[in-house]
This record gives sequence, structure tokens and C-alpha cells, in this order.
Amino acid sequence: MRILHSMEAFDEAGCVLALGTFDGVHLGHARLIERTVGLAREWNLPAAALTFDRHPLALIRPDDVPPPLTSPAEKERLLAALDLDVLIEEPFTADFAAQTPEEYLARIAGALRPRAVVAGYNHSFGRGGLGNAALLRALAPRLGYEPVILAPVCVDGEPVSSSRIRALLSQGKRDEAEKLAGHPLLQPEI
Repeated sequence: MRILHSMEAFDEAGCVLALGTFDGVHLGHARLIERTVGLAREWNLPAAALTFDRHPLALIRPDDVPPPLTSPAEKERLLAALDLDVLIEEPFTADFAAQTPEEYLARIAGALRPRAVVAGYNHSFGRGGLGNAALLRALAPRLGYEPVILAPVCVDGEPVSSSRIRALLSQGKRDEAEKLAGHPLLQPEI
């Protein structure tokens, strides 16, 4: 897996692109990457994921940054194990955070030329997190990608999420947290 440190470093003719923070690379993230890789193989394009060099809250609300579920190296290892071709770890700066959702998607379309953009049902993006699945769909015709929005992965009737995993860890329920992660967690109880 190639690791790039900006969208502008991407030098392929196109890709299938997954969007997300991928904190913990849990079962929901794995489904997202698997769908991205499947489409990429079908269309003979690289499977790419766009994430950030740090959690967005580290800039926006530093006191509210959740503890990481994996180290950066472990996150990269887990994504590589899912057959991802390219991981783009975009620097999350004040200028980047100031982009409107429309500007963010236009930048992605220009720099990465995705044939499809794959995101979870609750993915948010752009200034204030105002971008959502509906906007991803609405801008797709103009920006030239196919929107692929995935439903939640549920375990025991509830969606898998990083916050749910953290809550389980804080309750000392490591086995349940690792069931949702789909792999051993390096993070001690929170």
C-alpha cells in the first residue's frame, strides 16, 4: 500500500475512493474498504482511502479529542491488510477545516478523479461537518463520480462505531469492544 501525505501527490488517472477517519478500522470501516476494493478491482482502478494526519477534533476542539483506538502504524497495517492500494493522510489544517463541503468535494474530484466515492451513511465532511450522504449524492453528477453510501454494520442490533467501541472499553468490556473492531485493540481500557 502506498501512503501519500496530500491529495495532490496522487498521480493515478483515477480511483475508487473511500472517505473516513478510520479510527480503529472496525467492522464498519472494513466493510467500507472491502466495497471500495471490490469496485476498484471490477473497474481496474486503484482502491484509495482519504483520511487525515490527525483526528479533526485535534484542531477544532482539542479538549474533546477521543483517545485513539489504534496507533497510526496499526491503522496503516489494518488498512493494508484489507488490500487498499493507496492511503492518503491529508494534513488537517485550519485552511483545510475551513473548506465548505462543496469545496472539499470539488477538491477531491479535481485531485483524485474518483470514479466512485464510497462513504458510510453517517459520514460528515466540510466546514462544521455540514456535508453528508445527501450532498455526496447531489453533487455526484456535476463532479463526475458515482456515490456509494453504505448502510451501518450492526452487531447485536446496534451500529458499530468508534464511539461505541470506546464506551465498551470504558466499561471494561474489552472482549465486546474487540468483537466490534474485528481485531485485537492495542488501546488499554479508557
